Amino acid sequence: MTRVDVGDEAGSPVVIVTGAAGQIGSAIADALAERYAHLVLVDLAAATLEAQVHALAGLTEIVSVAVDATATGAAGDVFDAAIERFGRVDAIVNNAGAEGPIAHLEDVDVEEVRRLFEINVFALLAFSAEAVRRFRPQGRGRIVNMASGAGLAGSAGMAAYSASKHAVVGLTRSLAREVADAGIQVNAVCPGCVDSPMMERIETRLGELAGTGPASFVPSIPAGRYCDPAEVGELVAWLALEAPAYVNGSTQVIDGALRA
Repeated sequence: MTRVDVGDEAGSPVVIVTGAAGQIGSAIADALAERYAHLVLVDLAAATLEAQVHALAGLTEIVSVAVDATATGAAGDVFDAAIERFGRVDAIVNNAGAEGPIAHLEDVDVEEVRRLFEINVFALLAFSAEAVRRFRPQGRGRIVNMASGAGLAGSAGMAAYSASKHAVVGLTRSLAREVADAGIQVNAVCPGCVDSPMMERIETRLGELAGTGPASFVPSIPAGRYCDPAEVGELVAWLALEAPAYVNGSTQVIDGALRA
């Protein structure tokens, strides 16, 4: 694997990853580390984050920041930590997210939805805004937002989650138009069903709503399987480090032809 510099001749690119301790976040960090990116890994789960740092220590340089991405000022603190260690930031992956309440809409607790939007939308917005502040002066930078196939179509029983991911897609498209002339790329990744603990929770809860056992989407996926988290990691790393500069404002779908 050759090193990718994202427009800087001095050394490895520097990438922030939020939600880095989760299964998809870990796969993203792995894919970036394999490309010799320096990493700033952000997550509330400090112990899991530190285990991940130790696992990747032989591949690249890493800063870990154990913080709630929804906390006021978290975005600025993370960027400050990155710049203090590495001198700059080249890209950010807004991966922190949650599935929120899975229920018929009339049974949804609005306070749970507010918390879901704090994680999936408002934290992402805050980190993206901070990224733009830091990227404009350097004339380049990449923002990769984790959306979902649920952000492109409806999902019964998951109205809150789907609404939050539609918001991510809309934010991505609008921000890309706003900052393309500053040399900043903003793209979204829309995974379908990913083999992960979150998917297991969703299957269980949807099965409960239907009065059956755990639901499985595999029969409806032309590829005949769920996505491996490493496949998502590869796509995200491509957008963060390798994609042509003209790839901007896109929603990159990875779903085994589910919505083809």
